[in-house]
Amino acid sequence: RYMATSDLCEILKKHASSAGSSPSGYSSSYQQQQQSVIDASTERRICTAVLKLLDDDSNDVQAIAVKTLGVLLTTVHEEQVIEIADRLCTLVLDKSKSELRDVYTIGLRTLAKTVPLQMGDLVSHRLVGRLIDGIRQNSTVPGNSSAGEKSAEDISLACLEVMTDLLTRFGSASPSITRQHEQILSITLSQLASDRHVVRKRAGTAIGSLSTVMSDTLLVRLVESLLSQIELA
Repeated sequence: RYMATSDLCEILKKHASSAGSSPSGYSSSYQQQQQSVIDASTERRICTAVLKLLDDDSNDVQAIAVKTLGVLLTTVHEEQVIEIADRLCTLVLDKSKSELRDVYTIGLRTLAKTVPLQMGDLVSHRLVGRLIDGIRQNSTVPGNSSAGEKSAEDISLACLEVMTDLLTRFGSASPSITRQHEQILSITLSQLASDRHVVRKRAGTAIGSLSTVMSDTLLVRLVESLLSQIELA
């Protein structure tokens, strides 16, 4: 399974390269070229098969499947991109998937950085709310270093990373994100109270990205909150 998926990944890389520099699936001329190479039915079958490998018993197979999905994002159409986004987000938020959470997170961050800008709002709509919930539900209790708390912290960190990528790329252009700027600000500010330096650092990075795209009203609220925390430190 590993070798077959690896071979498929290499084939898809060559296919993506042969497509040229035009973003795949999003201009009429490219769509005609794409359809002449891989039809929509075959495209769906490939995505379905690779997504199923994310449940494989072998971690190596799951890892190469995520790598292959990263390549597919440059060639497949909107429907498959959304399916990939949903599946990777589910795996990132799954507490039982701690061994490969870094791999799933890389896949989701690749998606956020790769999809064309015109798909940004659709992708953000599918992800932002779930990421906010992921951070909120996995905020760790200060002083608790149990395995369960470590897994929760890792989920929160992954959500903050992906959120930062979405804010950086689509924060001002996506209505699905702009509508939730206030929620994003509240949840990221709450993470500054964490006793874990890495959580505070990731939250600070997310806030930095948010500060460049949010309204003046929220920016004033952010500055006042930060100054208040500095005075209390």
